[in-house]
Amino acid sequence: MRTDEQLAVKLPEEQKRSIYINRRRALQPPRLMTGNERRWLDPNRGFFKLFERAIDRYVSRYVFPHLLGLWHPYTWLLPRRFCLAETSLTPLGWPQEMPRLRVLLLSDIHTGTFLKPEIVSDIIDGLMELAPDLVAIAGDIVTAQASDLDGFIPALAPLAHAPLGAWYCHGNHDYFGRDAEKIRTRLGHIGIRTLKNESVELRHGHGKFVLGGIDDYIMGRPDWDALLAAHGAPHLLLAHHPDLFYQAAARSVPLVLSGHTHGGQIRFNYGPPILRQSSFCLDEGLYAHASSLLVVSRGLGSVGLPWRYGADPEAVLIEIQANRQ
Repeated sequence: MRTDEQLAVKLPEEQKRSIYINRRRALQPPRLMTGNERRWLDPNRGFFKLFERAIDRYVSRYVFPHLLGLWHPYTWLLPRRFCLAETSLTPLGWPQEMPRLRVLLLSDIHTGTFLKPEIVSDIIDGLMELAPDLVAIAGDIVTAQASDLDGFIPALAPLAHAPLGAWYCHGNHDYFGRDAEKIRTRLGHIGIRTLKNESVELRHGHGKFVLGGIDDYIMGRPDWDALLAAHGAPHLLLAHHPDLFYQAAARSVPLVLSGHTHGGQIRFNYGPPILRQSSFCLDEGLYAHASSLLVVSRGLGSVGLPWRYGADPEAVLIEIQANRQ
């Protein structure tokens, strides 16, 4: 029997389908943050967070796999509510010699029981028609364990066709099954490379930049010394949890790409998030602090409940260029 990885390589082009990305929105300008904004209840610590995590893991593994055989609402919602968010940024400290860079940011895909591979494949094919130079995947590609990737590998494989490749950093859900290295290996088989407290130097046109990825803030072990060892501070950093932003800004990282929050996932009348995953109020969209910028994506998938309301699933297309004034 062929593995998913072998199938991803051999899948004929004529068998692939794509959809037209017809819902778009422009991100609002970056919100200026002081660094002193705090939630009165830390969403990353304490009994409530441990209880939420335990329920999430149990329901994802043992309840929804049976229920969703009869009722699969997220596969109905995703293709109807999926949105492409777009923005153009000129980060301070971006290499002057670099031509414009188009980055496709995906996060929180959460393969597994809530999704079907054919829907993910359609969306990814449509996104790759936008011709990004680089694909950044900011964590939580699975819901609970590496086996959630079963059946999804062929759908994810086109992401690696970007000229500068597809790059991944671990999120908290990648550690739920204690098999994060299996995720790294399986993604590596289709050309999606994982950065865990490490960086690489990439050439683009006549310029070059440093891309880094730091481990998850909650379940992983972020190591800034290891990240900075090879090339210094990255110009572009993948960090699943946006609360790593201020640590990155303290190290003069020009641009950070994150996910994790789902934009709240449930928001009545498109108001503020009900479930707030950032201690520093970094819920979604663009933020600025000191000389650094942050992009927080709502993400593609869903956890806890197979539904979103008021925080539509999205990918973010970012055009980056140096400020030459």
